[in-house]
Amino acid sequence: MVASDISTGLSGRPRVLGRTLASIGVGILVGALYDYAIAVAASAPVPGGFTTPPLTLALIAIVAALAVATAWRWPVVGLTAGIVVLGLVAFAVGGRIGWTPYGYDWWSPFNAVAFGAASGYPTIVGATMITSAALSLRRTHQPVGE
Repeated sequence: MVASDISTGLSGRPRVLGRTLASIGVGILVGALYDYAIAVAASAPVPGGFTTPPLTLALIAIVAALAVATAWRWPVVGLTAGIVVLGLVAFAVGGRIGWTPYGYDWWSPFNAVAFGAASGYPTIVGATMITSAALSLRRTHQPVGE
């Protein structure tokens, strides 16, 4: 018998499609989680005599760094998550969802989505996730020699 490296061309497709669909599903969950996490980090009642306390800025930076790392390491998940974050912000703006003031009900997911639309932090994180994922995809799919 002669061994061959030639594949039928169909053997890897179901596996790749399944992994891609799983990555998109995970991306939807990750996007919702990051939208909630960035809004909670930005609205947490942190004491301080500043307009935006340094601890709040540090929490926002940590969540943003994790979001970028996720988008860079798993680009399909990051791209989907970034789109979900921007979609949630657009939904909150379009629906004119209201949020309670600083320090009240800051753990509530509905308040987090509304606060995210008003603050802009999730928009920045979502756009950064999309950009990071796109750069990672471009880097990994470059033809040899470029």
